[in-house]
Amino acid sequence: MRKLSGFYVFFVLGAATLTVRAILDSSFRNSTLLYILVPFVISIALHLGIPVSEGDRPVQRYGRHLLYATIIFLGSSAILFEGFLCVLFFMPIYYLMVTIGFIFSWLADRGNDGGHAGAYAIPLAVVLLAAEGLAPPTTVPRHNEATWVETLPGSPARLQANMARPIVFDGARPWFLRVFPLPTRAQTGSLQAGDVHRLHFVYKKWFFTNYQEGDMAIRIAEVTPRRIRTEIVRNDSYLSHYMRIEGTEVRFDDVGGGRTRVSLTVKYERLLDPAWYFGPMERLAARQSARYLIDTIIAREGS
Repeated sequence: MRKLSGFYVFFVLGAATLTVRAILDSSFRNSTLLYILVPFVISIALHLGIPVSEGDRPVQRYGRHLLYATIIFLGSSAILFEGFLCVLFFMPIYYLMVTIGFIFSWLADRGNDGGHAGAYAIPLAVVLLAAEGLAPPTTVPRHNEATWVETLPGSPARLQANMARPIVFDGARPWFLRVFPLPTRAQTGSLQAGDVHRLHFVYKKWFFTNYQEGDMAIRIAEVTPRRIRTEIVRNDSYLSHYMRIEGTEVRFDDVGGGRTRVSLTVKYERLLDPAWYFGPMERLAARQSARYLIDTIIAREGS
């Protein structure tokens, strides 16, 4: 039976922390090296030291494996002062790769008895997955758009007038957006081409403390009776670490009967790899943001 010493746990924790810190300080901070390869290697390293006895069932070994992997994950996050959003979005893919690492290690151990030599195809597949985004040929297109469409009461002119009113983010948010901090201050002007609106964000990385502040400047690029287009000219808010928001486009189509079909498109660049994990997540966030902006700003009541 292998014994897992406290020294070994701290060794893996220290090695993981230093590795993550080095990646975060490099041009690969948002890459698959961090989100795929590091958890897989941590999983194998833990497997080499986790206690094993003859009577252990795979589910028992897997439970201990996840326990120590969680200690490494939370310990390194605390040492690196990571915020709750980073931890929240890293956790699912971290556990996925740790699980794949456990399956590989378990099958490789059984291979000593004459079977499952094909287990070594798993690390090859992981390396191929980790190659995404490291070079142009392996990069999935990053520019994306997400659109939400609603048919609202009122003419295009009245709905555009709503957009020119002071912004208050007081509406109920879709479920996925609730984990993201709202702007704490909005500075808006007229709805004229060239006007710049500013949003101020405060991100409490540890829920109640460790503040990170930043601003987003939104320039009104085009205003016509049927379209309003904006461009992001500055963004150093916490959102800039996950996606580069390029701007929005709002279209107004009069459908008769005093109603208007409004479509709001958010244009953005995905900054995080892999695309199969962060792509759907960011698209959901952008689409729900478009819905929230329509419901809160364009469709609001009042004069």
